[in-house]
Amino acid sequence: MGRELREGPDAILRTLREAAEEVRAAASLLEGLEGAMGFVVGSGTSFHASLFLQHLLTKHTNLRVAAVPASEFAEWRPRGRYFVIGFSQSGESSDVIEAFRAAKAAGAKTVAITNTPGSTLARMADAAVVTRAGREEAVTATKTFDAQLAASLMLAYALAGRGWGEVEAAADAARKALGAEGSVRGLAERLAGAEHAFCLGRGVGYPIALEAALKLKEAAMVHAEGFAVREFLHGPLQLVGESTPVFAYAASAEGFEASRKALERVAGYKAPLVAVGPGARQFSEAAVETPDVGGDANAIPLAKVAQLLAYHLSLARGLDPDRPSKLTKVVKY
Repeated sequence: MGRELREGPDAILRTLREAAEEVRAAASLLEGLEGAMGFVVGSGTSFHASLFLQHLLTKHTNLRVAAVPASEFAEWRPRGRYFVIGFSQSGESSDVIEAFRAAKAAGAKTVAITNTPGSTLARMADAAVVTRAGREEAVTATKTFDAQLAASLMLAYALAGRGWGEVEAAADAARKALGAEGSVRGLAERLAGAEHAFCLGRGVGYPIALEAALKLKEAAMVHAEGFAVREFLHGPLQLVGESTPVFAYAASAEGFEASRKALERVAGYKAPLVAVGPGARQFSEAAVETPDVGGDANAIPLAKVAQLLAYHLSLARGLDPDRPSKLTKVVKY
């Protein structure tokens, strides 16, 4: 996990260089589907990438899309015309494949975003974008998630007629975020005794918060839950205490400012508050600042810090993050 999460910036740059034509072909297919309802599906980490892409497409294009867990797709799909974009790092996840089968049977167009060329999902799709993360061995997906975020930005920006310079800047920002590993390790060591944690996010920080919570569960055996910042006030706040770390992810100083009242409420209960993002030190003494590359691409360095936190918290708790006892790399059953 440690080796692969450090390979993330290179995975982004390879995807940017080598998957460009595949992204443009997928964008061309989707351009003809304006007016149809779209679904973005995935499972686990790939579902969090689906939420990120939904945000981007809704914000930057005229496509109407909703992110749905792949396992729920058959229950949520409409009767009318629709299309499906599916994420799966392996291209062999049974839930995503079944979602594509249902879509293909209904005559829907499909786009796959996978890290595995020649996979079942890539072969089924009308257009396939293959991320260039290289083989990922750890069960806890890191560099493949980075590449999924990059592919999402490339696809949304291609549809919006925007360039991809922001994606390249985000790869550099992720590399710089790795430079904070020493302080992240120190935070993890101080929080090693925690059995419960919360991860909060706003905007593109929301899917990163969900992914951060998943990584804490997978790698560090910490019961962690992710929420949109202000949704946390609607019930879950009741569970906060002095031994409950709260990690706040925001993609901009403005995002933190918009979350100020909620975060002050959390801090008022003496919960250890860790802020992650540009301008984070203004909101918490325990903070990890990430470079500000502008816009939605700031999600990429946020994800890198989330991965580092889970990795070092696992080590601080005496665990092996590469051997979660109940998980497999690909869910095929």
